[in-house]
Amino acid sequence: MNLGFDTFDTFRFKQLVFVNSAAYAYTQIRIDQHTALFGENNLGKTSMLNALKLFLLPEVNFRKCASKFNFRGTNGKVYDGLASFRYYFPEDRTFIILEAENPHNDFCIVLHRGGATDQLEYARMVIPRPYADIQHLFWDVEAAADDGIGAPVESMTLQGTKSALRELGGEPLSDAKTIQERLFTNQPYDKKAGRYSLLPLRNGAGKREMDAWRKLVHLAFDITAQDERTLPDTLATIIEGQKSRKQEELNIDLNAIVVEANQLREEGDRITRIHNAAEYWEAFNSHFLHKQQLRGQAAKAYADLGDSVSIEEERLSGEQDAAGKAFEEAESRAEALAETKGDGEKTVVRLEAAAAETRKTAEELRKKINAANVVINEFHGMPRQEIIAHLDAYIDQKDDDLAGYDDKAVAQQNLSEVSKRLEGNKRKARYLDEKLSSRAPTLLDELTVRDASILYSLNSALGSTHGELSSEQKQAFTQFSQQFHDEDGHLVLGQPQQRLPLMGIPYYSYDAQKTRQKMRDELDALNAGIGRDEKRRATLMEEATLSAVEIAKRRTQVEMEKHQAERDKNALNALDANTETLKDKEAQLKEDEATLVEQTHQLETVRANYQKADVARQNARQQLNRILERAQAVKLIRQRLDRIGKDANNVLEGRHRHLTPTPCNVNEETIGALEEDVEKLSALRNEVHEHLRKMLTMNILTNLDSQAYISTFTGEQVESFHDQLKAIYDNLDTQEANHRNKVERHNKTTHTQVEILRTAKEQVTAFMNGINAEMGQFSISDLDAVRVEYQLHPRFQQLLANLDKADLLSDELQDERVYKQLKEFQADFFNKDARRTGILISLDKILERVTYSYRKRGEDGWTTNAQSNGTTMMITTNLLSVLMSRLMDGEAQVTMPLVMDEFGSLATRNMRTARKMAEQHGYCLFVANPNRDSKITQVLGNYVHLGLFHASRAYAENRTVVHHGLCESLTRQAKFTLREADANEEAIFQPEEEPGQ
Repeated sequence: MNLGFDTFDTFRFKQLVFVNSAAYAYTQIRIDQHTALFGENNLGKTSMLNALKLFLLPEVNFRKCASKFNFRGTNGKVYDGLASFRYYFPEDRTFIILEAENPHNDFCIVLHRGGATDQLEYARMVIPRPYADIQHLFWDVEAAADDGIGAPVESMTLQGTKSALRELGGEPLSDAKTIQERLFTNQPYDKKAGRYSLLPLRNGAGKREMDAWRKLVHLAFDITAQDERTLPDTLATIIEGQKSRKQEELNIDLNAIVVEANQLREEGDRITRIHNAAEYWEAFNSHFLHKQQLRGQAAKAYADLGDSVSIEEERLSGEQDAAGKAFEEAESRAEALAETKGDGEKTVVRLEAAAAETRKTAEELRKKINAANVVINEFHGMPRQEIIAHLDAYIDQKDDDLAGYDDKAVAQQNLSEVSKRLEGNKRKARYLDEKLSSRAPTLLDELTVRDASILYSLNSALGSTHGELSSEQKQAFTQFSQQFHDEDGHLVLGQPQQRLPLMGIPYYSYDAQKTRQKMRDELDALNAGIGRDEKRRATLMEEATLSAVEIAKRRTQVEMEKHQAERDKNALNALDANTETLKDKEAQLKEDEATLVEQTHQLETVRANYQKADVARQNARQQLNRILERAQAVKLIRQRLDRIGKDANNVLEGRHRHLTPTPCNVNEETIGALEEDVEKLSALRNEVHEHLRKMLTMNILTNLDSQAYISTFTGEQVESFHDQLKAIYDNLDTQEANHRNKVERHNKTTHTQVEILRTAKEQVTAFMNGINAEMGQFSISDLDAVRVEYQLHPRFQQLLANLDKADLLSDELQDERVYKQLKEFQADFFNKDARRTGILISLDKILERVTYSYRKRGEDGWTTNAQSNGTTMMITTNLLSVLMSRLMDGEAQVTMPLVMDEFGSLATRNMRTARKMAEQHGYCLFVANPNRDSKITQVLGNYVHLGLFHASRAYAENRTVVHHGLCESLTRQAKFTLREADANEEAIFQPEEEPGQ
């Protein structure tokens, strides 16, 4: 910004660099000269313009992004904080860099992701070097990749880059206050403090100055003033920002005036209420004094009885402990004997049951033994095992009979088997009978049993060959047999020392006498079986002709016979064990009966001792109960006494605690008399409370919340209210005089405070006159003069008119409508934070609308008809320059970009005028347009066509656009041609597919 002097401190924005941000892998844009950004939509042209706000404002995060930055797209859409953060700082390896210049030399501001990404934070570092010294950290512009557009620095990381920048002298600026002091304050004589001064504000970086600067930044980015609040908010904030003295602030508290008026009105009403409540006061005071007297009397009686009850309780407590101990001992002895008696009774019952069980078991064993002996006698001394075998066969036969009864086929098979077995046994019997009756001696009969057995084992045919041996043959047989012996059931050849085992020849004994007896026994067994089978065959044949009923009867009979046989068998098998067990049981029974007699005798002794202990226990319980009854009576008196003294209904109000007690009788008469006094005192207290409550409902006491709704009072509260009311009625005349004086002072103060409101209008008027005086120095297009018109809020105007009508110096309070209007006006038109700044009127709310009015060349009248965007931009540029001059240090020249989006919408004439106006005020145009426009290139001379160069190797796949000084000089075969540029212009590229540009 050039303010018309020859020597200035120069402040210049030089370059804007994007590294892995937005859509860019690496872009390096000059902003210290007029520059146009061309490129298709979604390449981030508008976002590149908007990114300047990140450097122009002292913010550290994207929270509340809309109010801080007001980032908007070409369609007017406002972007939120998360979307903006992810767009500008998508990852750690993202940087946005501004190279700037001030009187202390070149420096860079590097923005990067902050530590708390969840809070959308970004951070900044300042480096005391030109960008050329740090460029190598972000992009290798000399790499041969992609035909010379360069390549990413593979080793680049956030921490590594920060470390490298620190080594180059960089330092972080972490908080908003430090950023304001270092970047927005001019320090021409202190290089350390002013090394990174970016925009030197006239009065330093105070809150008012920064608020004004924020508004000015938004105006610079809304140069066409499309938002109707841009101009009013900006001008109001500039007015506030220009105030250098506290006295210039419009500090007024209308609420305080309203509050004081309400207080005075309430105070007057209260004095009237005090007069109206005099009758209640007299009644309340009388009952209060009577209650105080009766309370002392009841408190003394309460203290006496309470002390006497405590003494009686202590005496009874000792007696109760002794009686309780005696009862516990008697109880313990009786319970111990009861337990012993119970154990003895259980023992006797157990012994009786055991003896009965043993006796029963012995009797059952005797029955089983007798049954076994009956069976043995029936078989006439037959060995027991043979009897058991006979019974097994008998049982099997019965099973066959039962099977035959159940199935005729089985019966027929049984008959066939019996008949077949009978015929076979008869043949065997005849054979044995013939052998026994006509048996001739065999060859072995004349030999000894040993020799005959050896020869029989060698050849069994010798045992069935009849005939007689000669003496020589007998001797030969004997000598031959002597060569053999039997060992372990087999024959052995030779003597024991040289024997040869003949394992394949078993040894069989041959005894002619025994053989004959065996044949006789076998014949007898066969004859017995034949007899049984004949009987069974006859039975089976008979049963085959019987009816079903007869068969059922026989089946039942057979089952009974079978079960009896099984019982007899079991008795025989268990005979020995049962006999032995019976012997044990009889011995055990004898022992149990002796023990039972002894335990029964001991039980009788224990029962007698228990009876004595139980009588002693009953006597001890009676003594203890008598003491407990007295203690219970005293306890009830204590409870009735405690109910009197409970905090929730304490009519004594603690007075008994400070009295010396006198002993009295602890009985019904004493407690009854006390309760009667307390009841009278309670009734009197209720009357006092009722009178007090009536007075409180009249709201004559101050500084009490909800006086009219207090339902109960403590003694301290009643006394306090009594003291307060007494003081009020004793000083009523003085209160009335004081109130009259306060009303007079209030009216004078109100008049003085309201005058300040008129000052606000005067300040706005004076400021606008000054602005228009400066704006009148410029002529734009066909306009001879331009001025800024403003309108104050109608409510503000109406308030001033109403206050002019009111008599603010009278000796009475104003009408309530005046105070209501003041209160409502402060709520809507004053700032909300009075803790630090005081209660200040907000000029941006009073300044309702700001517009331009125009006087065209050659005409006398003024018009407010809308002008073209180009004209509006140039007027706003003039206004921006005037406002900047009021905020910036007067000895500083600031060269910064003037941002204009959709620049191609302007006519060529307006484009040239815009450039001229920008240069006149020290700005560089920084514009954007979707398509490359020859009109723009002719007017500005310098442009950047974003999107022509894409890196095949980038930091991210979706951020590949590259632009920097070296790649502008590239020449691609059959793709790009290079035209000469002016000495002050950059090289301009023309793709072959876009001829004529």
